[in-house]
Amino acid sequence: MSYTAEIFGSSIVLVGQFNPAIFTADWLERNSLIGSEDAEYARASTNVLVSHAVAVCETEWFALQVLENQFSLTSKGALSHAFRDLAEGIATLVPHTPVTALGLNFMGHYKMSTEAGYHKVGDVLVPKKLWGELFDPETEKPGMADVTVKIQQMRVGETIASSPDELRINVQPSATVKWGVFLSCNAHRESFGKVKGKANAAGAAELIGVEWEKTWHRAESIFDGILTKATAG
Repeated sequence: MSYTAEIFGSSIVLVGQFNPAIFTADWLERNSLIGSEDAEYARASTNVLVSHAVAVCETEWFALQVLENQFSLTSKGALSHAFRDLAEGIATLVPHTPVTALGLNFMGHYKMSTEAGYHKVGDVLVPKKLWGELFDPETEKPGMADVTVKIQQMRVGETIASSPDELRINVQPSATVKWGVFLSCNAHRESFGKVKGKANAAGAAELIGVEWEKTWHRAESIFDGILTKATAG
């Protein structure tokens, strides 16, 4: 059985203390993070808002939302390294902004080649035998709606989590692609904020520059592994 990635994207989320009012299309353009065409698109968009509490800016290839306690940048269309560069560039421009956590997220909608393959993913991750024994098979039909697995970062030789960093993998039926499976990978990072002088946007920018591409490749590998193993045989 085979599958294809119909949609694949990323979001980068920072938790901290932000001044939403500065995150405008004009500000991004003045600092050479976006070009004039992107800036014009953002200014003309119906999805634009700037206030002390929230800022929203959108172009053809990204959507930015900044609250007082959260920064969120989401890709649109084909994913490229320009998305990583934009997030890193924004964080670099506000280096002293307090940031305590960073999320490097990747999401994919995968179309299964057959309806049987689609159902097999759910059957493997949520075995029907177990659930079928708990409900009346004539009137109740169990099916996978949402599976989340948390992978905690640990030091070698220890049996309990020793780091605030973790990976969360989520699997759901796709709401966008027929016979599709939605997978997401959230690499949650807090350890950089525990280092003296790193609990700020400069520390987050450094981490984005080093880890974003690695996490992209790892997410794709994990997604491929789940779908390959779930549909094998």
